[in-house]
Order: sequence, then structure tokens, then C-alpha cells
Amino acid sequence: MLQWDATSLITCAKFQVDGRLVLDYALDVAKIVMTQEVQQETVEAGLAGGYPDAMEIKSRIDTGRIEVRTVALRSASFEEVLALYGLHPGDKAVVRLALQAADVEATVTDDRLLWIVLRRCGHEALFLPDFVEKAVAAGTFDAPNGQKLLLALRSRLPVGFVEHSLRRLVRSNLDGC
Repeated sequence: MLQWDATSLITCAKFQVDGRLVLDYALDVAKIVMTQEVQQETVEAGLAGGYPDAMEIKSRIDTGRIEVRTVALRSASFEEVLALYGLHPGDKAVVRLALQAADVEATVTDDRLLWIVLRRCGHEALFLPDFVEKAVAAGTFDAPNGQKLLLALRSRLPVGFVEHSLRRLVRSNLDGC
């Protein structure tokens, strides 16, 4: 099971490849879990703002394809450290779930600070393009579909992330990178 943060979910619910939401391709790879705080950011706030991606995410929650979990606060000293990072409430909840749920293999994000905090806490974190690469490596998507997915997401990700992954998918010599 993979945990997703708000921005990655929203991105995947906005873009399509071959008439299908990227979110549905992601659900072909693994079940998605999110915290209630991420649901608040992606669904409740999105519906209030009239965003179609919010309805898409809600639909997958309603059908059980995306699971929503509550998370407990950690120790006072750990919560103090989270506060020092300046993470948003939803991102703090993502870190808590990563540390509390043994069935969460990794967290998919496109937030660099969240990625760093998760890694520093000993949890596997994947940038969205890395998630696509892993799915191609596992055979869930072939390389041409992986490339299409990456290109569909390009406008929402920092420059270099997609281009790096595209080159890795075609096995270009990247000097070990």
C-alpha cells in the first residue's frame, strides 16, 4: 500500500493519458491510502472551490479504491521537531501515518521538504516520477506508457524531474544517475 500526499493526488486527478486519469493508472499499481488531513485538502477544500479533481478523488474514496485513515499525534518532542520543519498540517499527518502504519510501504509526494523529512525519519519516499519509473520496472506499465504518464505530469513538477525520469526509462547513459 502506498500513501499519497495532497499535491501528488491532485496532480494525478487533473491529468489524463489516453482518456484515462493518471490517478487510475496509479491505482493499477497499488492501493492508495491518505490521511484525513489530506482528504480535507484534496476533497473538502477542492469541492468547496469547485475543482473537478476533488470529485474524482472523492469518487475513488467512495468506491473504496482510496482508503482514508486517522492518525494520532506522536510524542511531544517529535511534534516539536515537525513544527520546526514548518510543514503544513497535512504534511505532518503524512509523516505520522508513515511512521504508524506498517502496511504503508512508501509515500508518494512531489514536495521536496516532505520527501526529506520522510527519508530522515527512515521511511521510503518517492517523488511522483520515481513512482512511475518503479511501475515500469515492475512491468505494470510499459516504457512508452510510462513516458506518456510522465509527459502528462510535466507541467506540475519542477524542471528536471520528468526529463531525468524520461531518460532513465530509455536507459540512456546518465553516468550512474
